[in-house]
Amino acid sequence: MARQPAAPTLRAAPKPQAVRIDFAVPYDGEIHAAVHLHEAGGAPRMYDAATGTILPAGETGQVIILNAGGAGRSFSLVAKGLGGGTFAATVRFRRAYDFDWGPTSPGSAPLVRAPPPPAPGAPILEPVSDTKILVHFAVPQGCSSAAVEFYEDESSSGRSVDPQTRTLRELDGTGPPFAVTGDRIVLVESLSSEISYTVKVYAHNGIGWGPSSPVSKPLKLADHQPPAPGAPVLERISADSVRVFCRLSPKCTHADVLFKDVDTGVELSVDAQSANKLREPHEGDPPPRGDCYKGIVVPGLSPGTEYEVYYKQFSNFGWSDLSPYARLPPALGGDDAPVVVPAGPTARAAPAAIARHLPPVAT
Repeated sequence: MARQPAAPTLRAAPKPQAVRIDFAVPYDGEIHAAVHLHEAGGAPRMYDAATGTILPAGETGQVIILNAGGAGRSFSLVAKGLGGGTFAATVRFRRAYDFDWGPTSPGSAPLVRAPPPPAPGAPILEPVSDTKILVHFAVPQGCSSAAVEFYEDESSSGRSVDPQTRTLRELDGTGPPFAVTGDRIVLVESLSSEISYTVKVYAHNGIGWGPSSPVSKPLKLADHQPPAPGAPVLERISADSVRVFCRLSPKCTHADVLFKDVDTGVELSVDAQSANKLREPHEGDPPPRGDCYKGIVVPGLSPGTEYEVYYKQFSNFGWSDLSPYARLPPALGGDDAPVVVPAGPTARAAPAAIARHLPPVAT
C-alpha cells in the first residue's frame, strides 16, 4: 500500500491573490501531483497547472507532471486566484503507470488571508475650473490602491480615471489603479461643464476589491460660472475717448468690454494688447483685473456715435453673462455725462448723477 505523503507547506506570496505551495515528492521517476486548497467550511478547490490558478470549487484542471527524479525531491509552485479566508493545502500523487491516486497528504498549517477591504467613505468633489475637478478620498487601512469612477448625469454606467493622463477612460478593467495608502487628492481634467458628475471609489488591499463607496454629491461645473457683473461706469475723457470702470467678482481675472453702436448694431471689443483700441469680438486680449479697477482708457471712438457699453467677466469656470449696459451719448461739446441704465429694451435711464461717482473699490 502506498504510504501517505508529507503535508505541504502553504505560505503567502508577494503578488496579490497568490500563495506559494511547497511539497516533497515521495517516489522516483515521472510523477503526477494533484494539489487542492481547502477553505474552512467550503469545498476543495483544485490547482490548475495549465493556468497556474486555483479553480472554483467543483472544477477540474490539469495535474502537475514532474519529470524523472529521486524520491524526496522538493517542488514549489505559486498559485493565483485566491481571495480572503483561511486555507490549508493538500497533495496526492500517482506514478505514470498507476491507475489510481495514492492517499491524500495531511493538510498544511492553515494560512489566514485577509478578506477584501470595506467600502471607502464618499468622495468629496471640489470644482477647479470649467474642465477640472479635484476628487478628495481616503481608502481603508491596509489598502494599497484605488479606482475612481465618474458617472455622468445619473447614468448607471461610468468611466474610470486614468492615473497617467488624469482623464476619463472606458471601464474595461485593463488600466492601472491609483497607488494610494490613506487619503489622496486627484485632479481630473478634460471634463464637460454641462454634465453633472457623481463619483464612486473602490479600494484594493492586495487580496481583492472591496465594495464601492457611497456616491459623492453631484457637481456640475457650469453651476460655478461667475455671475453677470453690474453695469460699467463711464467717464468721458475727450470727444473720442472714454475711461471704463468695471467691478469684477473676487475670483474673476479679466473683463471683455464691448461697445455697441446704437445706430448700426455693430459690436466691438476692447483689446488690451493694442492699447485698448476697439477690435472685432473674440480677437486680441481682454483687459486684466487690475486695469478694470484703475479704469480702461478706450481711444478711437466716433464722436458723433451713441454707444451702449457693457462687459462680461472671466474666471476659471468661464465667462459670465453680460452686464447691464451704460449709455455713452454722442460727444456734442457739452456736458454729456454717461448714464447707467438697467439691461433690457424697456428699461428707463437712471439719473445722470448716478454715473458721476468715483471708481469702484476693489474688494
